[in-house]
Amino acid sequence: MAKPTVDYSLYLVTDSGLNHPSRTLLQSVEDSILGGVTLVQLREKDLDTPAFIDLARKVHAITKKHNVPLLINDNLDVAIAIDAEGAHVGQDDISCVEARRLLGPNKILGISTGTPEEAQKAMADGADYIGIGTCFMTQTKSPKRTLGPIGVRTILEAIPAESELKTVVIGGIKHDNTRRVVTHSAGAHGRIVDGIAVVTGIVGAQDAKVASEQLLSEFKIGHELATIKHQNNVRGAVQDGRASVEDVIKFFPQMLTTLREKSPLTHHISNYVVMNDTANATLALGGSPIMAPSAVEAEDLSKVVSSVVLNIGTLTDSFVDCMYEAGKHANAQSKPVVFDPVGAGATKLREETTRKILNAMHVDIIKGNAGEISTIAKIVGGGDKAETIAMRGVDSLGSGFSNPAAVVQALARREGAVVAMTGITDYVSDGFRTVAIENGHAYQGRITGSGCMIASSIASFAAISPDDHFAAAVAGILALNLAGEHASTRADVHGPGTFRAAFIDEIANLTPQQMFNEARIKTVTV
Repeated sequence: MAKPTVDYSLYLVTDSGLNHPSRTLLQSVEDSILGGVTLVQLREKDLDTPAFIDLARKVHAITKKHNVPLLINDNLDVAIAIDAEGAHVGQDDISCVEARRLLGPNKILGISTGTPEEAQKAMADGADYIGIGTCFMTQTKSPKRTLGPIGVRTILEAIPAESELKTVVIGGIKHDNTRRVVTHSAGAHGRIVDGIAVVTGIVGAQDAKVASEQLLSEFKIGHELATIKHQNNVRGAVQDGRASVEDVIKFFPQMLTTLREKSPLTHHISNYVVMNDTANATLALGGSPIMAPSAVEAEDLSKVVSSVVLNIGTLTDSFVDCMYEAGKHANAQSKPVVFDPVGAGATKLREETTRKILNAMHVDIIKGNAGEISTIAKIVGGGDKAETIAMRGVDSLGSGFSNPAAVVQALARREGAVVAMTGITDYVSDGFRTVAIENGHAYQGRITGSGCMIASSIASFAAISPDDHFAAAVAGILALNLAGEHASTRADVHGPGTFRAAFIDEIANLTPQQMFNEARIKTVTV
């Protein structure tokens, strides 16, 4: 009998202890298959072999009726006894080589992996697929660490593009994070996970059929988006429908006019050192700020705000909890999220918080100085290959990157986000369009919070430019840089102290036409 062809798209892993009390495990299995489950693994850690075999036969009768393969977790005696289509083993179970010897060449064999090295060994040892995890914390396991989509991506990139090894991601996969996990974990060489493995999200759901339908739909959308993203990266060309840089600049006057007409509300979870300044800058520009650091109201606010700013300048547990909730709900409401990783490379806590935020949600725009962008490039690259820029506190040290435009463009493509790097010259890229902004004044770097104000400005523009976050990021930086130039020439400005007040005035005094006439923006070809 030939090895069955397997669709790994939606992989149910059972757990009797988590099964919804309104139905039997057998009902859960059948309902989930009717909802689109393409592969089932029977996992029963607490049953002895005779009881496990009895249950497995009943489950197998259901899966065979629907032509869905059944795998047995860990216990090869059970898999062989019922002639299951295959088995899944863990790193601490029987070896992959021995499992293959016992099962034979025509059975499906999978193994759990949590590192690139384990994935490469599984490939060499004859596995058909690997289960990559744990992605997020779950009710079924308490791992020492979770991978998140970034960690999953690192493992995918360790597998050659031409390899026939299939991959599924497991651990905390739910319908509201599936799309992000699939798109965000896609490897640079085009590897996309072949499926999602789900436990509680199906067997613990009120309706296993509906839960399965939702998960499969989200997986397919995520897979399609990841495929499109890779194809665009391979082409290395501007996607259809993206405005040219020249056209974007021409539209800046209208963008500022629209912002002031609509006065979009932006939810700020910001550091308390600059909270007053960022609120005033947002108001002066024409937007409306709400400074709300409580996780309890994040969901309600997501329904009424038009954008969100996450700023890690003064880290507390409650602030971080609010950032997770605000980002998650903003993603669900399709509201743009601007991430300002203040001091990301200065301490382990800041770096780890940055990693968790990037794993927990989709960030639309990343704004940081060279040191902060260096830290993010290192995090998402999964290693130490990225050029490193040192930090002292929240400030970036040294002369910056040798090729800053290339850094922001590469990071933007990798993350599927707009990246804005501030400095003497500011660089912005969406992975296809990359510009250098030469406006601004040195006094901006001598007052607290000027970078944080730029993040707020970007968020206000993103709120009225939902279809072009690149334009929003460039406009947000330009507006405040022009205000900085104007403030520096005032007769009442004698240094950073007087500049700080004048800066807010000049943000309010900025005219739409100045956004075009005074812009010093150059397209950069990388």
